[in-house]
Amino acid sequence: MRWQGVSLAVAACVLAAPDPAIAQLRSLENPSFEGNDPAGPGAPNFEVLPSSAVPGWETTTNEIELWDSNFNGVPAFAGNVFAEMNANVNGTFFQNICLINGEPISWTFAHRARAGGPSTQTVRFQVASSTGTLRQSLATQSSRTNNLVWNVNTGTATYSGPSGMQRVQFTTSDPGSFGNFLDAIQLSLRPFVQLSAATASSTEATASAALPTLLVTGSLQSAITVPVAITGGTAVRGTDYTTPGGGATFNVTIPAGTYFNSPIPLGISITDDTAIESSETITFALSAGSGVTLSNTTTCGAGAQTSGSYTITDNDARVTMRKQWVNAVPGDDTTLTVARGASGIDTFASDAGSAGELDTDLSPTPAVIGETLTLSEQMAVANLGSYQSAIACTGTSDTVLSDGLTIGPGETAITCTYTNTRIIPLQISKTSFVLTDGLSPTDPKAIPGAIIRYCILVANPGTIAASGVSVTDTLAASLAYIPGSARTGTDCATATTPEDDNATGSDESDPIGTAFTGSTLTGSADSLDAGASFAITLDAVLN
Repeated sequence: MRWQGVSLAVAACVLAAPDPAIAQLRSLENPSFEGNDPAGPGAPNFEVLPSSAVPGWETTTNEIELWDSNFNGVPAFAGNVFAEMNANVNGTFFQNICLINGEPISWTFAHRARAGGPSTQTVRFQVASSTGTLRQSLATQSSRTNNLVWNVNTGTATYSGPSGMQRVQFTTSDPGSFGNFLDAIQLSLRPFVQLSAATASSTEATASAALPTLLVTGSLQSAITVPVAITGGTAVRGTDYTTPGGGATFNVTIPAGTYFNSPIPLGISITDDTAIESSETITFALSAGSGVTLSNTTTCGAGAQTSGSYTITDNDARVTMRKQWVNAVPGDDTTLTVARGASGIDTFASDAGSAGELDTDLSPTPAVIGETLTLSEQMAVANLGSYQSAIACTGTSDTVLSDGLTIGPGETAITCTYTNTRIIPLQISKTSFVLTDGLSPTDPKAIPGAIIRYCILVANPGTIAASGVSVTDTLAASLAYIPGSARTGTDCATATTPEDDNATGSDESDPIGTAFTGSTLTGSADSLDAGASFAITLDAVLN
């Protein structure tokens, strides 16, 4: 632009395209043109920019002239920047706003004439269609060059055009490149409000974070309230949840500010109790009140979510501890513990009143779904090593309890049983008879030269399997083992499986192994089931 009588060299300043004007659905963006610094830092200056470089604003000429305050002696009405509508020719400034037929509109803007332009400079504030067809005239403001001051236009109206996205515009028909300064524009519309979701759900441990919120789009000069009503549901107000003030109807305050689909909490808070309950619901609805419009907060004209429901899922569970004794010695005792982290939250002592007693904790442990509890047992010192312990839980999908009991969804009644089986010592017996004496075929005697057959029987009389069973026996000095005579079986009568005399080879685990070293026999079995036995027979010569 060239000033009358003065040629100004202005450095080029290219601004990056601004972010989309997301708040423009219901409020003006950059209403006082403070989003740019004309010609950059330094002394007050001016700059003609493409409208795409000025946040929020569009023009029919695709150019916007911005002035720093006090450039050429003209102060801004507010802030540091203002706009001149006649950048090179007359133009129309506009933003697209969602308007609702019949709603109230109020506005304020500052207008000033520029010396050198027409003696009377006029701006018209209007609503137009997206193509520029006039919908409604809102205000006309004229300013004169013989009184170079800012004139403030303030007014209200009821919008009479169709609902939808409309141009809110400032336009002038004054010719030329001088005139029509604009600043400090305020457009007041009721904000759009709706609920964020029709349904939502979470456990009662979530106080409020999962509840639907209000969504707000618009600009507020002062706080307003939105009425909310509890309309039903199975949850009990005051017991399962609370509302602001405690009533079935309450107000949610929206503070002053500019919003775009911004969440505002409803203020409902869920009570985390310890009662075992089924899922419960809360239903609620919004009312428009006097300062808001119930409408979609992201899409102009789309349906608004004005009612919703919230499901409270119970997070409580119970863990019942039991103690099953097997072959117990009456009077033996133990203590079971349930811990949360490093802190014990329940103990249960059990005393074996009989060999097969089953004890149940009559006060189950309260727990929370999703948490992991540690289960442990402390046997009396005198009983350590006397019992084999095992634990199993019902009512839960967690079967690996070495890392704790994790309580899953819906697992409200869990029973965990510690089974303690007393370890009964193995029984070993040794029998013998004279096989032959070389003299009497019917009644052999233990005389020198006689062959004596020995049987070593190992039995497990308990109720749990034994593992790594080993037995040794050393022959008397008067006896000489007959090599290769060892046989094995489940008892003395059926010990017919041949065994060699070394400690290697497949015969060592078939399932009983034997070996002779000097005059010492070693017998072994990897395991011996409860109630089972094995036998080793061998022959020796009496010297």
